[in-house]
Amino acid sequence: MKIVFVETEEDERDFFRESLVEHDVKFVDSAHEVPTDAEIVSVFVNSRINEDFLRAHPQLKMVATRSSATDHFHLASARRYHVVLTYVPDFGAATVAEHTFALILGVARKLRHCLETGRHGRGSSERLRGMELHGKTLGVIGAGRVGTHVIHIARGFSMRCIAYDRNPDPEMERLLQFQFVSLDQLLHESDIITLHVPLTARTRQMLDASRLAKCKPGVILINTARGALMDIDTLMEGLNSGHIGGVGLDVLEDDRAFTKDQAPLIGAQIVQKIHAMSTPGGNPEWRDERLRELQGLMRNRRLLAHPHVFFTPHVGFNSVEAIERINGETARNILDFIAGNLRKEAVVE
Repeated sequence: MKIVFVETEEDERDFFRESLVEHDVKFVDSAHEVPTDAEIVSVFVNSRINEDFLRAHPQLKMVATRSSATDHFHLASARRYHVVLTYVPDFGAATVAEHTFALILGVARKLRHCLETGRHGRGSSERLRGMELHGKTLGVIGAGRVGTHVIHIARGFSMRCIAYDRNPDPEMERLLQFQFVSLDQLLHESDIITLHVPLTARTRQMLDASRLAKCKPGVILINTARGALMDIDTLMEGLNSGHIGGVGLDVLEDDRAFTKDQAPLIGAQIVQKIHAMSTPGGNPEWRDERLRELQGLMRNRRLLAHPHVFFTPHVGFNSVEAIERINGETARNILDFIAGNLRKEAVVE
């Protein structure tokens, strides 16, 4: 089998070469570089597996994502092209939950201001004054593997925990001593809100203007799930007005905005846009998509520049233990597929 891995680190490549030693394994930096004769492709969440990609790879039989997220897959197109999609549903609940608390503490204790003060000299004591977590109300949207682990950690800080989930588990509620509530009640009562739901048509921009208006003044928002769960423009308005006290982010709608030097990327997007507009018979949908990408990239950059945003560059999943589990399960999914005995729980449907 010709197997191509996209977006891997150097230390991961040796593992995949050894695990798939009987196959032709190659590594590329982006989905655009995947050879047209690839039979199996393994990607991360930044690679879009859509109609165009599938059409351009007629021999493709399987795509294995090294993530629990699957919103970068276009399921209908995969079915149409008879391509099997797999994922890693459970690799690092503890890893992501612990990182969630790193962000909570980063915002609550104003670590961005502290770091900037360290670089530029002593700051005012009031500007650096943080907030205790003890006794505060934590609202968890999505009480699955990660969400319940966050609640478990929060109990150690003596926080009151409430949660919203479409499928509440009364036994878990009893064991961890938290309370399931409606989404409106969670928004109204929480001092800190953290998101742990997948990105779907239903959850996209679920924290919009109308819902954020229901939050306590000064609420802290944390997102280690998917960037598009929040409306960026509304976040900026809330931060500027003070209604939102702080935001902790590990994800964005476009993770490229985490890159330190965006000038070459933004410049390339502008050149693409100008070229498309000046080309006779150019595809207007393609032009509009490039413009939306550029606008989104610039909005994300403005959000990261806000002094009350504490962020990390999509590393919540990135622990030694979690990466070992992700890569091990991905290799297993590929080998099981080749052998014809792929586990049902690994298949995206």
